[in-house]
Amino acid sequence: MSETPAVPGAAAAEVTAPDPSAPELSASRALTDAATGVVAAVALVILVSTAVARFWITDPHLSLVLSYLAVWVPLLGAIAAACYLHGTRSLRRDLGFWFHPLDLLWGLAVGLLARVVASLIEIAGYGQMGSAGATFGETVYDFWWLFGALLAPVLLAPVVEELYFRGVVLRAVTGVTQQGGASRTVAMSLAIVVSALVFALVHIVTIENMDAALVIGLSTFVFGVGAAILATTTGRLGGAIVAHVTFNGLVVLPALF
Repeated sequence: MSETPAVPGAAAAEVTAPDPSAPELSASRALTDAATGVVAAVALVILVSTAVARFWITDPHLSLVLSYLAVWVPLLGAIAAACYLHGTRSLRRDLGFWFHPLDLLWGLAVGLLARVVASLIEIAGYGQMGSAGATFGETVYDFWWLFGALLAPVLLAPVVEELYFRGVVLRAVTGVTQQGGASRTVAMSLAIVVSALVFALVHIVTIENMDAALVIGLSTFVFGVGAAILATTTGRLGGAIVAHVTFNGLVVLPALF
């Protein structure tokens, strides 16, 4: 059985020799898992958004939690299926989920650069910077504020989304494209674009204002490309997760003060 990882650099993720009897991540099945997950996430996001808009859900705390769970549960399901049903049952080996000290440096750099580009896109789209930023109203230091303002957008979302978009999607598209006869460079390039496009589309699915959809879509696409390049270059998700934390944090933290 071949021990070649789905993306370059992934071999470096193994400090110890992998079990030769363990099956590798099935790229085609992982791609099916990824597609199922994102379709389910979009459907649930639309359902929750509709329920809130029509006042079927009036509790703000419930709507906050459901808005995140609508995305996270299907994506986590896809991650679990790809790794534990169609892979080696190792997040590190299958999806590159591990950290190196250099990931902090590269992640901060990519996250900061992507946020600068996103700010320029905001200026071009809105005529000013920060129009797409988060607002949290009056600060109330309770669990719900902590969850909605910090835990969910800055810490939890980056981990879940990077495992899915730069873990499952990126590696699955790379593997399937290579199996179809494409070169590694072509496969990686296509996977970077596809993962970034899906990442952007998920973030604008409920946005009705065209200007806002364009600005947020372009901003998240730019970040998605940067995170995907970082993940394919290093063969791990550590840098992409740090970049995602930085990218989101630079929007959220200023809005808290």
